[in-house]
Amino acid sequence: MRALARHDRLVTEVAGYRVLRAIGHGDRTRLVLGFAGDRTAVLKISGTDDERVRVELEALTRAAGDHVVTLEDVGLDEDEAVLVLERLRPGSLADLLERRAGLDAGEAVTILAPIAATLDRIHSVGVAHAALSLGSVCFRDDGAPTLVGFGRAALFAAGLPEVVLETVAGVLSDRSALRDLVALVLTRVTGPRADAARRLAAGLGDASPTSIAAALFDLAAASEIRFDADEESAVVPRLIGMIEPVEPEVARPAALPTWLVNLIPDSLRGNVEAVWARMHVIWAGWDQRRRRIVLGVAVGAVVLMIALTVVPGGSAAPVQANPAATPSASPPVSMPELPDDPLDAAPLLLDLRQRCIRDLSLLCLDDVDQQGSSGLGADRDLIQTIEAGGEYPGDGILAGNLTLIEELGDSVLIDLPDGSDPASILMMRTADGWRIRDYITKPPHAVVPGASSDG
Repeated sequence: MRALARHDRLVTEVAGYRVLRAIGHGDRTRLVLGFAGDRTAVLKISGTDDERVRVELEALTRAAGDHVVTLEDVGLDEDEAVLVLERLRPGSLADLLERRAGLDAGEAVTILAPIAATLDRIHSVGVAHAALSLGSVCFRDDGAPTLVGFGRAALFAAGLPEVVLETVAGVLSDRSALRDLVALVLTRVTGPRADAARRLAAGLGDASPTSIAAALFDLAAASEIRFDADEESAVVPRLIGMIEPVEPEVARPAALPTWLVNLIPDSLRGNVEAVWARMHVIWAGWDQRRRRIVLGVAVGAVVLMIALTVVPGGSAAPVQANPAATPSASPPVSMPELPDDPLDAAPLLLDLRQRCIRDLSLLCLDDVDQQGSSGLGADRDLIQTIEAGGEYPGDGILAGNLTLIEELGDSVLIDLPDGSDPASILMMRTADGWRIRDYITKPPHAVVPGASSDG
């Protein structure tokens, strides 16, 4: 095998393919277009000492199937490794969005739903893409969206249950990137379903790939993708996407409201605009729960200021509180100092959880459950159900005689005593100490991490 250029000598053959032209390069790889017989292929060339080649090779082998770029062959010699990949049509999803001023809702469904389903599929076989972006979605000649760019892929045991998948860094990265990508594409939808697409983009939250795919099919029926450029945004397509992912665009900060601009002296306007832009970025990064809390505090402060302004100071006689008529307030719930041993920390967390539920305190749960976890969602739903008139469940979790079932990195699965509901808890070690991530009704007897047939 001869490389594209070795010792400054230009050659024309790689892994039995005649080199047509170079089409891309990265920090550790080069892409060339090769021709052999009656077909062309993309040749991804790297050094044989590059450990990432073996990971990428294994990832492509495990993930092989619909909507994943096909690994057609592998070439090795003493200096270089060559992955022979199927040739896709020119241009990535990033290029498509550059060429098109907007997409139909059906086109967005055709692009996004298969990618969401494919992520679920490759996670089930122990592969995380770990670099999902607009640039890592390309298209076959029939228009099928196809994942490329597995150079940063991560491998883990196949067949893991959902509660364990939620602790795998690559899986979490893929799911977060998918939500960002879906939201970005949906904001480009035009036509009758544009408003519905934007509502879906705004409400993704922590949605899983499966629920995202289902929501997309509810949005519109899939339709054929139009790849030709709009006249007002025509650009030259590029055959890129297998090396460096293209990051989604970041929304620009909103401009200052006109009424506020009119109140600000010119000498201070620059400083205020900088603060406003920073506030916009911070606000955009908060979830809906934190936004509601901040808005509630702000509204409360405004009401208090109005009350103090309307009621003249000293004009009213002090009112003596009637202890008999004043409901007794629960003592503030304080966060215990958690030990490092999860079996010692679990009883403290479970005890604090019960106090949070008895006091109907959503804020208290931040010291019990991991932020953004299904455990936090379940506890918040329970408190809101009780507030709406639902029955208090009692102390269903028994904290004695805990058993460590499984430990995987910073996560542990702990079995609770017989009679507890739920029967097990999944805990995560966070920067603030141990937190509960999920409550499991039945002990998991599915697949033990590391016990899969393909290792």
